Amino acid sequence: MISKNLDSIELDKFPVVIFGSGPAGISTALELEKKNINSLVIEAGKKNFSEDSQNFYKGKIIGDQIMPLSESRLRQFGGTSGLWGGTCKPLEDFTFDNWPINNKDLEPYSKKTCEILGIKNQFRKAPLSNLINQIEFQTSRVNFAEKYENHIKNSNKIALVLNTQLSHFEGENKNTDYAVCLSENNIVKIKGKYFVLACGGIENSRLLLWTKNKKPGFLNEKLPIGNYWMNHPHVFGGRGVISRKKFQEKMGNNFLGFSDWISFATSKKFVKEKNILSAYMYMSTQDVFRKENLLDKEVVKDIMCIAPKYGEKLIRTFHKESFRCVNINLLLEQEPSFENRVILNEKKDKYGIPKVKLFYKRSTLPLKTSKIFLEEFANYCVENDLGRIAIEDGIFNLEKLELVGDGGHHMGGTRMGSNKLSSVVDSELKVHDVNNLYISGSSNFFTGGYTNPTFTIVQLSLRLAETISRSIKNS
Repeated sequence: MISKNLDSIELDKFPVVIFGSGPAGISTALELEKKNINSLVIEAGKKNFSEDSQNFYKGKIIGDQIMPLSESRLRQFGGTSGLWGGTCKPLEDFTFDNWPINNKDLEPYSKKTCEILGIKNQFRKAPLSNLINQIEFQTSRVNFAEKYENHIKNSNKIALVLNTQLSHFEGENKNTDYAVCLSENNIVKIKGKYFVLACGGIENSRLLLWTKNKKPGFLNEKLPIGNYWMNHPHVFGGRGVISRKKFQEKMGNNFLGFSDWISFATSKKFVKEKNILSAYMYMSTQDVFRKENLLDKEVVKDIMCIAPKYGEKLIRTFHKESFRCVNINLLLEQEPSFENRVILNEKKDKYGIPKVKLFYKRSTLPLKTSKIFLEEFANYCVENDLGRIAIEDGIFNLEKLELVGDGGHHMGGTRMGSNKLSSVVDSELKVHDVNNLYISGSSNFFTGGYTNPTFTIVQLSLRLAETISRSIKNS
């Protein structure tokens, strides 16, 4: 069922209370339903977008500017799935090197994750060299509100309440007893056996920090709540011309082919040998010399400037070798830093809860990574006659390099780990030293890797549902 307030809900029927109706919250509820467990999903926003509701997400950014916080997430039913690009891929195995879990812990949930996201369970990888892999993404078109609205309406195991804001948690003796919720007209204390905070890569930190302020002693004071926040910087790398024919000959049966988007990523060996972060480049392609493609002329002109002999060959042989013109962009891993953090703002929303202030500064390592990655790829293309890459001038002057944006991928802030001085939740996503309070979402990421986070978010949420289910059955 779906309700606009708590008055019509029999709260005692729901042992699990989930805050947030985005991919993390809905995925958890769907899996609990399969295990015959009732869950109450509470969403702070409305069913559809409203400017008034979205204004709650405004916050101040100090340091390097990124996408405004109110534009990179949605406060409504379905959460940020209402605006995401849909690019999906599991994290690389080596991304988990410092996590308390590894890819084997999440792999059992991959098939279900693909079903929820409406994508194929196929993420091929083929080595271009011993340092670079061609990789494959899947694209989800799922808006969680649109896909699961009718399912939730007809469910006798899931109840969704809209326009109800979580304020904070309360409890004693390391146990979470209540969640204090605010609506337009009243304050309600919700008692539950298990609470799941699934409000996103910034909001999870905000609400935990507010709980820490409202109820001193409830949370371990040493937990780094809000710290180690991460994002994915985007860099324009340059333009080039590549030969489909030559790539096919070089890679043989491993070649994944060309589409409108071709993606290559750093291998584990590359990252370790060069002491860089992980990254992937995505190349938008076009057939060369189509009259309607103005990009083609620009790219060929660039290639003629840096490699005149190759430019002449290009003009002579493009029909035979099926050349493609490409724009090259990179998405870069951002290493975790304690100083990058979410804190509470001086300004408060209409419920009296402080908005957020984000301290964020990029290091030079992601930018250094873009330079090393592009040089390796460009040199490999030359050495194997696969094409030519005209690298953007700014790549060679890191101080002046301008980013073209960021992924809006908010990660960290309630990171997973065993050390209570450097993490907020354990390997089961339970808040350290607090019973029955769990956090789900990208805020749990220990590192970000290069991969868009939603696939991993859903995997973690399904795993969390299994953890809670097991705990209920054993209690």
